[in-house]
Amino acid sequence: MKKIFESIKNLSCLELYFRLICLVFWPIYWYDWIVITIQNYNRILFNMYFIMDTVFIVFLVIKRFVNAKATKWYFGFMLTTSLAYLVSLYSNMIVPRDVTFLYIKIVLCFLMIFSSWKLIKVEENDIGVVGVLSGLLLLVLTYFY
Repeated sequence: MKKIFESIKNLSCLELYFRLICLVFWPIYWYDWIVITIQNYNRILFNMYFIMDTVFIVFLVIKRFVNAKATKWYFGFMLTTSLAYLVSLYSNMIVPRDVTFLYIKIVLCFLMIFSSWKLIKVEENDIGVVGVLSGLLLLVLTYFY
């Protein structure tokens, strides 16, 4: 238990917020996929996630310009992941029949996979595996939607 708290202390607030966004995305996506939804609930859930994700993207960009210590592949991984999640929810919950957002979602999934792969290979950071698997899962779910 002590090791868990020590590893959490080593993470930045932005990293913890990114993990929160990733963890919040999947239950909302599951809710839209499995549960019979009402359009008003979809809008409320999407708006909540939109606010959380937009705040994260703003802080991520500010941190990138203020503190260029973070690597470009890690920044790209975080940015493409958050954008892919946001567009995925928008294309599923708000405009499910819009082909333009379907294509944007597919492109962002491939960008997420690419940046995650570069994160694994160039920087040897294992968190990129999460991005590759998330991108593949989103592509599979998009195909069956």
